[in-house]
Amino acid sequence: RCRLGNPCSHRRSSGINAEYGSAKTGPSVAVFDKTSANKMFIAPVADESEQGFGTTTQQLDSEIVSLEFGDSDGLDFELEMEVDTSTDSSLKKNERTCKSYRSSTLKWSSEGCETEKGTSDSGKVIYTCKCNHNTSFAIILSASDIEDTSQSTASTILNSFNIAFLFLTIMCILPFKQFRTRRLMGIQVQLCISLLLGHIMFIITGTFSSSSGACKPLVMIVQYLFLVAIAWSVCASVTLYDKIVNALKSYGKVDKHYFLKCLIGCWSSPLVLIIGTFITATTMGIDETPYITRSALIGDVQSDTCWIGSPWKWVGFMIPIYLCILLNIVLFVMVARIIIKAGKQGSSHGHMREFKALLSISATACLPWIIASLTSISFLAQAFQWLFIIVTGLQGPVMFICFVIFQEDVITNIFKLAGQTPPEFLIPPKSSKSTPSKAASSAAPVTKVTIAPQPQPSTTPVKQVEPVQQEDNDTVKEEENIYSKVDENEDKKSVANLGDVAVSKDATAPVDDDVTYENTVATAAEEDTEAGTNISAASYPHVPQLV
Repeated sequence: RCRLGNPCSHRRSSGINAEYGSAKTGPSVAVFDKTSANKMFIAPVADESEQGFGTTTQQLDSEIVSLEFGDSDGLDFELEMEVDTSTDSSLKKNERTCKSYRSSTLKWSSEGCETEKGTSDSGKVIYTCKCNHNTSFAIILSASDIEDTSQSTASTILNSFNIAFLFLTIMCILPFKQFRTRRLMGIQVQLCISLLLGHIMFIITGTFSSSSGACKPLVMIVQYLFLVAIAWSVCASVTLYDKIVNALKSYGKVDKHYFLKCLIGCWSSPLVLIIGTFITATTMGIDETPYITRSALIGDVQSDTCWIGSPWKWVGFMIPIYLCILLNIVLFVMVARIIIKAGKQGSSHGHMREFKALLSISATACLPWIIASLTSISFLAQAFQWLFIIVTGLQGPVMFICFVIFQEDVITNIFKLAGQTPPEFLIPPKSSKSTPSKAASSAAPVTKVTIAPQPQPSTTPVKQVEPVQQEDNDTVKEEENIYSKVDENEDKKSVANLGDVAVSKDATAPVDDDVTYENTVATAAEEDTEAGTNISAASYPHVPQLV
Protein backbone atom coordinates (compact mmCIF):
# COMPACT_ATOMS: atom_id res chain seq x y z
CA ARG A 1 0.00 0.00 0.00
CA CYS A 2 1.30 3.43 -0.94
CA ARG A 3 -0.21 6.42 0.82
CA LEU A 4 0.37 9.68 -0.95
CA GLY A 5 1.95 12.07 1.50
CA ASN A 6 4.26 9.44 3.00
CA PRO A 7 7.88 8.83 1.94
CA CYS A 8 6.84 6.19 -0.59
CA SER A 9 4.82 8.75 -2.57
CA HIS A 10 6.14 10.38 -5.70
CA ARG A 11 4.19 13.61 -5.17
CA ARG A 12 2.50 14.92 -2.10
CA SER A 13 -1.25 15.43 -2.00
CA SER A 14 -3.31 15.25 1.15
CA GLY A 15 -6.39 13.03 1.25
CA ILE A 16 -5.33 10.55 -1.47
CA ASN A 17 -4.40 6.91 -0.76
CA ALA A 18 -3.41 4.17 -3.22
CA GLU A 19 -3.36 0.45 -2.43
CA TYR A 20 -2.28 -2.19 -4.95
CA GLY A 21 -2.33 -5.92 -4.39
CA SER A 22 -1.43 -7.97 -7.44
CA ALA A 23 1.14 -5.65 -9.00
CA LYS A 24 4.75 -6.76 -8.44
CA THR A 25 6.16 -3.25 -8.50
CA GLY A 26 4.82 0.03 -7.20
CA PRO A 27 3.35 2.57 -9.61
CA SER A 28 4.64 5.89 -10.74
CA VAL A 29 2.18 8.49 -9.48
CA ALA A 30 1.33 12.00 -10.63
CA VAL A 31 -1.31 14.19 -9.01
CA PHE A 32 -2.89 17.29 -10.56
CA ASP A 33 -5.06 19.70 -8.62
CA LYS A 34 -8.43 20.86 -10.02
CA THR A 35 -7.10 24.08 -11.51
CA SER A 36 -4.33 22.36 -13.43
CA ALA A 37 -6.54 19.41 -14.36
CA ASN A 38 -9.20 21.61 -15.94
CA LYS A 39 -6.53 23.18 -18.14
CA MET A 40 -4.81 19.94 -19.13
CA PHE A 41 -7.71 17.50 -19.53
CA ILE A 42 -10.94 17.63 -21.52
CA ALA A 43 -13.97 18.34 -19.37
CA PRO A 44 -16.26 15.35 -18.75
CA VAL A 45 -19.58 15.18 -20.61
CA ALA A 46 -22.56 13.02 -19.67
CA ASP A 47 -23.40 10.43 -22.30
CA GLU A 48 -26.94 9.27 -23.12
CA SER A 49 -26.99 6.56 -20.46
CA GLU A 50 -26.04 9.08 -17.78
CA GLN A 51 -28.67 11.69 -18.61
CA GLY A 52 -30.93 12.33 -15.66
CA PHE A 53 -34.11 14.36 -15.37
CA GLY A 54 -33.84 17.80 -16.93
CA THR A 55 -30.33 19.06 -17.64
CA THR A 56 -27.36 16.95 -16.52
CA THR A 57 -23.93 18.54 -16.09
CA GLN A 58 -20.61 16.91 -15.16
CA GLN A 59 -17.44 18.35 -13.66
CA LEU A 60 -14.23 17.30 -11.98
CA ASP A 61 -14.79 16.99 -8.24
CA SER A 62 -11.33 15.86 -7.13
CA GLU A 63 -7.69 15.95 -8.07
CA ILE A 64 -6.64 13.83 -11.03
CA VAL A 65 -4.37 10.94 -10.08
CA SER A 66 -2.28 9.34 -12.84
CA LEU A 67 -1.02 5.83 -12.03
CA GLU A 68 1.41 3.82 -14.17
CA PHE A 69 2.31 0.30 -13.09
CA GLY A 70 5.39 -1.34 -14.59
CA ASP A 71 3.72 -4.77 -14.43
CA SER A 72 0.22 -4.24 -15.85
CA ASP A 73 -0.86 -7.88 -15.88
CA GLY A 74 -3.74 -8.62 -13.50
CA LEU A 75 -3.94 -5.18 -11.96
CA ASP A 76 -6.21 -4.77 -8.99
CA PHE A 77 -5.86 -1.64 -6.91
CA GLU A 78 -7.92 0.76 -4.81
CA LEU A 79 -7.66 4.51 -4.88
CA GLU A 80 -9.17 6.56 -2.04
CA MET A 81 -9.97 10.21 -2.68
CA GLU A 82 -11.56 12.77 -0.40
CA VAL A 83 -14.07 15.26 -1.82
CA ASP A 84 -15.83 18.25 -0.35
CA THR A 85 -19.66 17.93 -0.49
CA SER A 86 -20.51 21.00 1.58
CA THR A 87 -21.22 23.11 -1.50
CA ASP A 88 -23.65 20.63 -3.09
CA SER A 89 -26.93 22.21 -4.17
CA SER A 90 -30.04 20.84 -2.51
CA LEU A 91 -31.98 21.60 -5.71
CA LYS A 92 -29.92 19.12 -7.73
CA LYS A 93 -29.52 15.39 -7.74
CA ASN A 94 -25.79 14.83 -7.18
CA GLU A 95 -24.01 11.60 -8.06
CA ARG A 96 -20.24 10.95 -7.89
CA THR A 97 -18.53 8.31 -9.97
CA CYS A 98 -14.95 7.12 -10.38
CA LYS A 99 -13.87 7.58 -13.98
CA SER A 100 -10.68 7.19 -15.94
CA TYR A 101 -9.46 9.30 -18.82
CA ARG A 102 -9.14 7.48 -22.16
CA SER A 103 -6.56 9.16 -24.37
CA SER A 104 -7.71 7.13 -27.37
CA THR A 105 -11.23 8.58 -27.29
CA LEU A 106 -10.46 11.78 -25.34
CA LYS A 107 -13.37 11.00 -23.02
CA TRP A 108 -13.91 10.07 -19.41
CA SER A 109 -15.26 6.56 -18.86
CA SER A 110 -16.36 4.54 -15.84
CA GLU A 111 -15.49 1.25 -17.54
CA GLY A 112 -13.06 -0.82 -15.47
CA CYS A 113 -13.78 1.04 -12.23
CA GLU A 114 -16.17 0.61 -9.35
CA THR A 115 -17.19 3.35 -6.92
CA GLU A 116 -17.76 2.93 -3.20
CA LYS A 117 -18.88 5.75 -0.93
CA GLY A 118 -17.10 5.75 2.39
CA THR A 119 -17.27 7.74 5.59
CA SER A 120 -18.04 11.43 5.79
CA ASP A 121 -16.83 14.06 8.23
CA SER A 122 -17.65 17.80 8.27
CA GLY A 123 -18.95 17.80 4.73
CA LYS A 124 -16.09 15.74 3.36
CA VAL A 125 -16.62 12.22 2.01
CA ILE A 126 -14.04 9.58 1.11
CA TYR A 127 -14.74 7.68 -2.12
CA THR A 128 -12.93 4.47 -3.05
CA CYS A 129 -12.22 3.71 -6.69
CA LYS A 130 -11.53 0.04 -7.46
CA CYS A 131 -9.88 -0.12 -10.87
CA ASN A 132 -7.91 -2.60 -12.97
CA HIS A 133 -5.95 -0.58 -15.53
CA ASN A 134 -3.37 2.17 -15.95
CA THR A 135 -4.50 5.73 -16.65
CA SER A 136 -5.55 8.96 -14.95
CA PHE A 137 -8.40 8.74 -12.44
CA ALA A 138 -10.73 11.28 -10.83
CA ILE A 139 -14.08 11.63 -9.10
CA ILE A 140 -16.63 13.05 -11.54
CA LEU A 141 -19.68 14.88 -10.15
CA SER A 142 -22.92 14.56 -12.14
CA ALA A 143 -25.57 17.11 -11.21
CA SER A 144 -29.07 16.81 -12.64
CA ASP A 145 -32.46 18.31 -11.88
CA ILE A 146 -34.49 16.64 -9.17
CA GLU A 147 -37.47 14.97 -10.79
CA ASP A 148 -40.79 16.08 -9.31
CA THR A 149 -43.06 13.02 -9.31
CA SER A 150 -46.01 14.70 -7.59
CA GLN A 151 -47.77 15.49 -10.88
CA SER A 152 -47.31 12.00 -12.28
CA THR A 153 -48.56 10.48 -9.03
CA ALA A 154 -51.63 12.73 -8.96
CA SER A 155 -52.26 12.02 -12.64
CA THR A 156 -52.16 8.26 -12.05
CA ILE A 157 -54.56 8.47 -9.09
CA LEU A 158 -57.06 10.71 -10.91
CA ASN A 159 -56.82 8.60 -14.06
CA SER A 160 -57.74 5.56 -11.97
CA PHE A 161 -60.88 7.34 -10.77
CA ASN A 162 -61.51 8.39 -14.34
CA ILE A 163 -61.34 4.80 -15.57
CA ALA A 164 -63.67 3.53 -12.81
CA PHE A 165 -66.41 6.11 -13.46
CA LEU A 166 -66.16 5.80 -17.25
CA PHE A 167 -66.64 2.05 -16.88
CA LEU A 168 -69.69 2.58 -14.63
CA THR A 169 -71.18 5.03 -17.12
CA ILE A 170 -70.79 2.56 -19.98
CA MET A 171 -72.31 -0.30 -17.99
CA CYS A 172 -75.33 1.81 -17.00
CA ILE A 173 -76.21 2.62 -20.63
CA LEU A 174 -74.70 0.16 -23.13
CA PRO A 175 -76.47 -3.07 -22.00
CA PHE A 176 -79.94 -1.51 -22.38
CA LYS A 177 -81.37 -1.17 -25.87
CA GLN A 178 -83.77 1.64 -24.96
CA PHE A 179 -80.75 3.82 -24.13
CA ARG A 180 -78.03 2.82 -26.60
CA THR A 181 -80.40 3.17 -29.59
CA ARG A 182 -80.83 6.88 -28.90
CA ARG A 183 -78.55 8.78 -31.18
CA LEU A 184 -76.99 11.14 -28.64
CA MET A 185 -76.60 8.49 -25.95
CA GLY A 186 -74.96 6.16 -28.46
CA ILE A 187 -72.44 8.86 -29.31
CA GLN A 188 -71.75 9.53 -25.63
CA VAL A 189 -71.15 5.83 -24.98
CA GLN A 190 -68.60 5.73 -27.81
CA LEU A 191 -66.93 8.80 -26.29
CA CYS A 192 -66.70 7.07 -22.91
CA ILE A 193 -65.29 3.89 -24.48
CA SER A 194 -62.52 5.75 -26.32
CA LEU A 195 -61.63 7.76 -23.20
CA LEU A 196 -61.62 4.62 -21.05
CA LEU A 197 -59.22 2.80 -23.39
CA GLY A 198 -57.11 5.94 -23.82
CA HIS A 199 -56.56 6.45 -20.08
CA ILE A 200 -55.73 2.77 -19.56
CA MET A 201 -53.12 2.82 -22.31
CA PHE A 202 -51.75 6.16 -21.06
CA ILE A 203 -51.04 4.65 -17.63
CA ILE A 204 -49.42 1.60 -19.23
CA THR A 205 -47.27 3.79 -21.50
CA GLY A 206 -46.02 5.74 -18.48
CA THR A 207 -44.30 2.59 -17.17
CA PHE A 208 -41.98 2.43 -20.20
CA SER A 209 -38.97 4.63 -20.96
CA SER A 210 -38.28 6.29 -24.29
CA SER A 211 -35.49 3.80 -24.97
CA SER A 212 -37.84 0.84 -24.69
CA GLY A 213 -38.88 -0.95 -27.87
CA ALA A 214 -42.52 -0.90 -26.76
CA CYS A 215 -42.55 2.89 -26.43
CA LYS A 216 -43.27 3.75 -30.07
CA PRO A 217 -46.31 1.44 -30.62
CA LEU A 218 -47.76 2.35 -27.22
CA VAL A 219 -47.47 6.07 -27.92
CA MET A 220 -49.20 5.64 -31.29
CA ILE A 221 -52.07 3.71 -29.63
CA VAL A 222 -52.54 6.39 -26.96
CA GLN A 223 -52.38 9.11 -29.61
CA TYR A 224 -54.99 7.27 -31.69
CA LEU A 225 -57.45 6.68 -28.82
CA PHE A 226 -57.46 10.31 -27.65
CA LEU A 227 -57.92 11.53 -31.22
CA VAL A 228 -60.90 9.15 -31.50
CA ALA A 229 -62.32 10.62 -28.29
CA ILE A 230 -62.06 14.21 -29.53
CA ALA A 231 -63.64 13.15 -32.83
CA TRP A 232 -66.65 11.71 -30.97
CA SER A 233 -66.94 14.95 -28.98
CA VAL A 234 -67.21 16.89 -32.26
CA CYS A 235 -69.87 14.47 -33.47
CA ALA A 236 -71.84 15.01 -30.24
CA SER A 237 -71.53 18.80 -30.53
CA VAL A 238 -72.82 18.75 -34.10
CA THR A 239 -75.74 16.57 -33.01
CA LEU A 240 -76.68 18.98 -30.22
CA TYR A 241 -76.42 21.94 -32.59
CA ASP A 242 -78.66 20.18 -35.11
CA LYS A 243 -81.28 19.31 -32.48
CA ILE A 244 -81.36 22.62 -30.63
CA VAL A 245 -80.07 25.53 -32.70
CA ASN A 246 -81.06 24.17 -36.09
CA ALA A 247 -84.19 22.40 -34.87
CA LEU A 248 -86.72 24.14 -37.12
CA LYS A 249 -84.79 23.26 -40.28
CA SER A 250 -83.93 19.71 -39.20
CA TYR A 251 -87.32 18.80 -37.71
CA GLY A 252 -88.77 15.79 -39.46
CA LYS A 253 -85.56 15.15 -41.42
CA VAL A 254 -83.89 11.93 -40.37
CA ASP A 255 -80.56 10.57 -41.56
CA LYS A 256 -80.89 6.86 -40.87
CA HIS A 257 -77.16 6.34 -41.33
CA TYR A 258 -76.00 9.30 -39.21
CA PHE A 259 -74.64 7.19 -36.34
CA LEU A 260 -72.99 4.76 -38.76
CA LYS A 261 -71.24 7.66 -40.48
CA CYS A 262 -69.98 8.96 -37.13
CA LEU A 263 -68.86 5.44 -36.15
CA ILE A 264 -66.79 4.97 -39.30
CA GLY A 265 -65.41 8.52 -39.39
CA CYS A 266 -64.45 8.79 -35.71
CA TRP A 267 -62.64 5.45 -35.56
CA SER A 268 -60.93 5.61 -38.96
CA SER A 269 -59.87 9.23 -39.60
CA PRO A 270 -57.45 9.41 -36.60
CA LEU A 271 -55.80 6.21 -37.81
CA VAL A 272 -55.12 7.76 -41.22
CA LEU A 273 -53.68 10.88 -39.53
CA ILE A 274 -51.31 8.91 -37.27
CA ILE A 275 -50.08 6.57 -40.01
CA GLY A 276 -49.48 9.53 -42.32
CA THR A 277 -47.53 11.40 -39.64
CA PHE A 278 -45.40 8.37 -38.79
CA ILE A 279 -44.58 7.66 -42.43
CA THR A 280 -43.59 11.30 -42.93
CA ALA A 281 -41.34 11.24 -39.85
CA THR A 282 -39.69 8.02 -41.03
CA THR A 283 -39.18 9.35 -44.54
CA MET A 284 -37.53 12.56 -43.31
CA GLY A 285 -35.07 10.62 -41.17
CA ILE A 286 -35.37 9.30 -37.63
CA ASP A 287 -32.01 10.75 -36.56
CA GLU A 288 -32.88 14.32 -37.55
CA THR A 289 -36.55 14.41 -36.47
CA PRO A 290 -37.30 11.35 -34.33
CA TYR A 291 -40.91 10.37 -33.79
CA ILE A 292 -40.15 9.53 -30.14
CA THR A 293 -37.89 11.83 -28.10
CA ARG A 294 -36.87 12.29 -24.50
CA SER A 295 -39.56 14.90 -24.02
CA ALA A 296 -42.50 15.05 -21.67
CA LEU A 297 -46.11 15.75 -22.66
CA ILE A 298 -46.05 19.39 -21.54
CA GLY A 299 -43.00 21.44 -22.34
CA ASP A 300 -39.63 20.21 -23.51
CA VAL A 301 -38.04 19.24 -20.20
CA GLN A 302 -35.54 16.47 -20.87
CA SER A 303 -36.55 13.22 -19.24
CA ASP A 304 -36.90 9.56 -20.07
CA THR A 305 -40.64 9.91 -20.64
CA CYS A 306 -42.11 7.91 -23.49
CA TRP A 307 -44.00 10.38 -25.67
CA ILE A 308 -44.22 11.94 -29.15
CA GLY A 309 -41.39 14.18 -30.26
CA SER A 310 -41.60 17.60 -31.88
CA PRO A 311 -42.79 18.55 -34.45
CA TRP A 312 -44.85 15.37 -34.82
CA LYS A 313 -46.73 15.84 -31.56
CA TRP A 314 -48.05 19.09 -33.03
CA VAL A 315 -48.74 17.89 -36.55
CA GLY A 316 -50.33 14.57 -35.65
CA PHE A 317 -51.82 15.24 -32.23
CA MET A 318 -51.97 18.70 -30.64
CA ILE A 319 -53.09 20.82 -33.62
CA PRO A 320 -55.95 18.44 -34.63
CA ILE A 321 -57.15 18.38 -31.02
CA TYR A 322 -57.04 22.18 -30.68
CA LEU A 323 -58.96 22.62 -33.95
CA CYS A 324 -61.66 20.19 -32.79
CA ILE A 325 -61.94 21.92 -29.40
CA LEU A 326 -62.20 25.30 -31.13
CA LEU A 327 -65.13 23.98 -33.20
CA ASN A 328 -66.72 22.55 -30.04
CA ILE A 329 -66.45 25.93 -28.32
CA VAL A 330 -68.23 27.69 -31.18
CA LEU A 331 -71.05 25.12 -31.20
CA PHE A 332 -71.26 25.20 -27.39
CA VAL A 333 -71.74 28.98 -27.37
CA MET A 334 -74.53 28.74 -29.94
CA VAL A 335 -76.30 25.94 -28.06
CA ALA A 336 -75.82 27.65 -24.67
CA ARG A 337 -77.37 30.84 -26.04
CA ILE A 338 -80.61 29.01 -26.93
CA ILE A 339 -80.71 27.09 -23.63
CA ILE A 340 -80.22 30.21 -21.53
CA LYS A 341 -82.79 32.12 -23.54
CA ALA A 342 -85.32 29.30 -23.16
CA GLY A 343 -84.58 29.07 -19.43
CA LYS A 344 -85.85 32.61 -18.98
CA GLN A 345 -89.30 31.68 -20.24
CA GLY A 346 -91.06 31.32 -16.89
CA SER A 347 -88.87 28.66 -15.24
CA SER A 348 -89.92 27.98 -11.63
CA HIS A 349 -86.73 26.14 -10.65
CA GLY A 350 -84.19 28.93 -10.94
CA HIS A 351 -81.30 28.20 -13.26
CA MET A 352 -80.43 24.70 -12.04
CA ARG A 353 -81.81 23.02 -15.15
CA GLU A 354 -79.79 25.26 -17.44
CA PHE A 355 -76.67 24.63 -15.34
CA LYS A 356 -77.13 20.85 -15.60
CA ALA A 357 -77.62 21.06 -19.35
CA LEU A 358 -74.55 23.25 -19.91
CA LEU A 359 -72.42 21.08 -17.62
CA SER A 360 -73.46 17.98 -19.55
CA ILE A 361 -72.73 19.58 -22.91
CA SER A 362 -69.32 20.90 -21.81
CA ALA A 363 -68.33 17.43 -20.58
CA THR A 364 -69.51 15.89 -23.85
CA ALA A 365 -67.58 18.45 -25.90
CA CYS A 366 -64.34 17.86 -23.88
CA LEU A 367 -64.02 21.60 -23.29
CA PRO A 368 -61.70 21.19 -20.24
CA TRP A 369 -58.97 20.01 -22.64
CA ILE A 370 -58.49 23.61 -23.78
CA ILE A 371 -56.53 24.19 -20.54
CA ALA A 372 -53.63 22.25 -22.08
CA SER A 373 -52.96 25.16 -24.44
CA LEU A 374 -52.42 27.46 -21.45
CA THR A 375 -49.55 25.36 -20.10
CA SER A 376 -47.27 26.97 -22.67
CA ILE A 377 -47.32 30.20 -20.61
CA SER A 378 -43.98 29.83 -18.87
CA PHE A 379 -44.63 31.69 -15.62
CA LEU A 380 -48.04 30.01 -15.18
CA ALA A 381 -47.13 26.60 -16.62
CA GLN A 382 -46.99 24.83 -13.27
CA ALA A 383 -50.40 26.12 -12.17
CA PHE A 384 -52.10 25.25 -15.47
CA GLN A 385 -50.45 21.82 -15.50
CA TRP A 386 -52.02 21.04 -12.14
CA LEU A 387 -55.36 22.47 -13.28
CA PHE A 388 -55.25 20.35 -16.45
CA ILE A 389 -54.48 17.19 -14.45
CA ILE A 390 -57.35 17.85 -12.03
CA VAL A 391 -59.96 18.85 -14.61
CA THR A 392 -59.25 16.03 -17.04
CA GLY A 393 -59.00 13.58 -14.14
CA LEU A 394 -62.52 14.51 -13.05
CA GLN A 395 -63.98 14.12 -16.55
CA GLY A 396 -65.09 10.54 -15.85
CA PRO A 397 -66.98 11.35 -12.62
CA VAL A 398 -68.63 14.37 -14.28
CA MET A 399 -69.75 12.22 -17.22
CA PHE A 400 -71.22 9.67 -14.81
CA ILE A 401 -73.19 12.39 -13.05
CA CYS A 402 -74.41 13.96 -16.31
CA PHE A 403 -75.13 10.82 -18.32
CA VAL A 404 -76.51 8.65 -15.50
CA ILE A 405 -77.47 10.59 -12.35
CA PHE A 406 -79.07 13.53 -14.21
CA GLN A 407 -81.05 11.19 -16.49
CA GLU A 408 -84.23 10.16 -14.70
CA ASP A 409 -84.98 7.20 -16.96
CA VAL A 410 -81.42 5.84 -16.64
CA ILE A 411 -81.17 6.16 -12.86
CA THR A 412 -84.70 4.79 -12.44
CA ASN A 413 -83.78 1.77 -14.56
CA ILE A 414 -80.70 1.10 -12.41
CA PHE A 415 -82.70 1.17 -9.18
CA LYS A 416 -85.44 -0.91 -10.80
CA LEU A 417 -82.95 -3.70 -11.51
CA ALA A 418 -82.24 -3.81 -7.78
CA GLY A 419 -85.95 -3.79 -6.95
CA GLN A 420 -85.76 -0.28 -5.50
CA THR A 421 -87.00 3.16 -6.37
CA PRO A 422 -84.53 6.06 -6.64
CA PRO A 423 -84.53 8.53 -3.74
CA GLU A 424 -86.44 11.74 -4.27
CA PHE A 425 -83.33 13.95 -4.40
CA LEU A 426 -82.19 12.08 -7.52
CA ILE A 427 -85.45 12.74 -9.34
CA PRO A 428 -85.75 16.22 -10.83
CA PRO A 429 -88.82 18.23 -9.77
CA LYS A 430 -91.85 17.99 -12.00
CA SER A 431 -92.66 20.90 -14.21
CA SER A 432 -95.25 23.27 -12.75
CA LYS A 433 -96.66 24.22 -16.13
CA SER A 434 -100.24 23.54 -15.05
CA THR A 435 -100.09 26.76 -13.05
CA PRO A 436 -101.19 29.64 -15.25
CA SER A 437 -98.51 32.19 -15.90
CA LYS A 438 -97.96 34.98 -18.32
CA ALA A 439 -95.17 33.19 -20.12
CA ALA A 440 -97.03 29.90 -20.25
CA SER A 441 -100.25 31.45 -21.50
CA SER A 442 -98.44 33.34 -24.23
CA ALA A 443 -96.60 30.22 -25.41
CA ALA A 444 -99.52 27.76 -25.13
CA PRO A 445 -101.00 26.80 -28.51
CA VAL A 446 -104.52 28.15 -28.96
CA THR A 447 -106.74 26.92 -31.77
CA LYS A 448 -109.25 29.31 -33.20
CA VAL A 449 -111.81 27.71 -35.49
CA THR A 450 -113.91 29.71 -37.94
CA ILE A 451 -116.50 28.62 -40.49
CA ALA A 452 -115.48 29.23 -44.06
CA PRO A 453 -117.72 31.73 -45.88
CA GLN A 454 -120.39 30.22 -48.16
CA PRO A 455 -121.07 31.47 -51.67
CA GLN A 456 -124.38 32.96 -50.47
CA PRO A 457 -124.56 36.69 -49.93
CA SER A 458 -124.99 36.23 -46.20
CA THR A 459 -122.03 35.63 -43.91
CA THR A 460 -121.97 32.45 -41.85
CA PRO A 461 -121.48 33.08 -38.13
CA VAL A 462 -118.15 32.17 -36.60
CA LYS A 463 -118.16 29.19 -34.33
CA GLN A 464 -115.73 29.30 -31.41
CA VAL A 465 -114.29 26.01 -30.15
CA GLU A 466 -112.99 25.93 -26.61
CA PRO A 467 -109.76 23.95 -26.05
CA VAL A 468 -110.32 20.59 -24.43
CA GLN A 469 -109.45 20.63 -20.74
CA GLN A 470 -106.94 17.87 -19.99
CA GLU A 471 -106.79 15.82 -16.85
CA ASP A 472 -104.45 16.94 -14.07
CA ASN A 473 -102.16 13.98 -14.61
CA ASP A 474 -101.70 15.03 -18.25
CA THR A 475 -100.93 18.66 -17.56
CA VAL A 476 -97.92 17.83 -15.41
CA LYS A 477 -95.65 16.08 -17.89
CA GLU A 478 -92.41 14.42 -17.19
CA GLU A 479 -89.46 16.65 -17.97
CA GLU A 480 -87.33 15.78 -20.92
CA ASN A 481 -83.76 16.84 -21.52
CA ILE A 482 -81.10 16.86 -24.16
CA TYR A 483 -80.21 13.23 -23.46
CA SER A 484 -83.69 11.67 -23.62
CA LYS A 485 -86.33 11.38 -26.33
CA VAL A 486 -85.26 14.21 -28.54
CA ASP A 487 -82.81 12.06 -30.48
CA GLU A 488 -84.83 8.84 -30.89
CA ASN A 489 -85.54 7.55 -34.37
CA GLU A 490 -87.90 10.18 -35.66
CA ASP A 491 -89.15 8.04 -38.50
CA LYS A 492 -90.68 5.68 -35.93
CA LYS A 493 -92.24 8.36 -33.74
CA SER A 494 -95.97 8.44 -33.30
CA VAL A 495 -95.96 11.54 -31.15
CA ALA A 496 -94.62 15.01 -31.92
CA ASN A 497 -93.73 16.99 -28.82
CA LEU A 498 -94.50 20.65 -29.26
CA GLY A 499 -94.42 22.90 -26.22
CA ASP A 500 -96.30 21.10 -23.45
CA VAL A 501 -98.97 19.39 -25.54
CA ALA A 502 -98.50 15.90 -27.01
CA VAL A 503 -100.25 15.56 -30.35
CA SER A 504 -100.57 12.14 -31.94
CA LYS A 505 -99.61 12.06 -35.60
CA ASP A 506 -102.02 9.23 -36.32
CA ALA A 507 -104.91 10.68 -34.37
CA THR A 508 -107.22 12.82 -36.51
CA ALA A 509 -109.27 15.46 -34.71
CA PRO A 510 -112.96 15.70 -35.69
CA VAL A 511 -113.56 18.52 -38.14
CA ASP A 512 -116.64 20.11 -39.58
CA ASP A 513 -117.21 20.50 -43.25
CA ASP A 514 -116.47 23.87 -44.76
CA VAL A 515 -114.54 24.95 -41.67
CA THR A 516 -111.22 26.79 -41.90
CA TYR A 517 -108.75 26.27 -39.02
CA GLU A 518 -106.49 29.19 -38.16
CA ASN A 519 -103.20 28.73 -36.28
CA THR A 520 -103.10 31.67 -33.94
CA VAL A 521 -99.57 30.79 -32.71
CA ALA A 522 -98.12 31.44 -36.16
CA THR A 523 -100.20 34.60 -36.47
CA ALA A 524 -98.96 35.83 -33.08
CA ALA A 525 -95.38 35.02 -34.01
CA GLU A 526 -95.70 37.04 -37.20
CA GLU A 527 -97.19 39.95 -35.28
CA ASP A 528 -94.39 39.80 -32.72
CA THR A 529 -91.82 39.76 -35.50
CA GLU A 530 -93.29 42.87 -37.01
CA ALA A 531 -93.29 44.55 -33.60
CA GLY A 532 -89.64 43.60 -33.02
CA THR A 533 -90.33 41.61 -29.83
CA ASN A 534 -88.63 38.43 -28.58
CA ILE A 535 -90.15 35.36 -30.17
CA SER A 536 -87.70 32.75 -28.90
CA ALA A 537 -90.46 30.75 -27.24
CA ALA A 538 -92.45 30.53 -30.47
CA SER A 539 -89.38 29.86 -32.60
CA TYR A 540 -88.01 27.09 -30.33
CA PRO A 541 -91.05 25.32 -28.79
CA HIS A 542 -88.90 22.25 -28.01
CA VAL A 543 -86.23 24.03 -25.95
CA PRO A 544 -88.07 23.98 -22.58
CA GLN A 545 -88.25 20.20 -22.88
CA LEU A 546 -84.61 19.87 -23.93
CA VAL A 547 -83.39 21.85 -20.95
